[in-house]
Amino acid sequence: MALEPVEATLIAASVGSATSTAAVLVTHLLTRARDRGHKVWDRRMDTYKLLLRSRRDLAFARREFLNTGKNPAELVKADRELKESGLIAAELEMFGSTAVNAVNMAANIAFTQWAAAASEWHKLNGRPSADAEAHSKADEKWEQIKSITETADLVDNRLAEAIKTEADFKVPFKLERWRRPFRRDAIKR
Repeated sequence: MALEPVEATLIAASVGSATSTAAVLVTHLLTRARDRGHKVWDRRMDTYKLLLRSRRDLAFARREFLNTGKNPAELVKADRELKESGLIAAELEMFGSTAVNAVNMAANIAFTQWAAAASEWHKLNGRPSADAEAHSKADEKWEQIKSITETADLVDNRLAEAIKTEADFKVPFKLERWRRPFRRDAIKR
């Protein structure tokens, strides 16, 4: 049975329309996946920005406490920090990497230790006492607070480094290979 020209035209049109429909679907799926990746990346970077801002505020409170010896509750707005830290922790669980989550957990532990030591020092130092032992305990606690502050600052710096490492944008290898001959320092004189 021979193929009529009309049938051949209809078959070619059907194959062409099916192919173009499949191409549109594949393009749509790939674009949607790329856009989702970009949205997750944007949310991750926004979460990291909030996290770094919160850590900066807490580091400022630690420095001010060491300089002034004021009550830590006056330096840190506890209710605001608790609300923000809960939201940041939830967003970090959803969008953050495991490395940043782990370092953030260490930063939370360091801040909790600092807050407990500062509160204990404030209680020891707040009572008027002629007892030399109470003053020596307060002095020991102050030295402990200094070391905990240094540790907390180091952990905060490590958190910032982990975020910078994750957010580091590099040129893909293929583009880098083509750019290399055009660099000024690559030209021999």
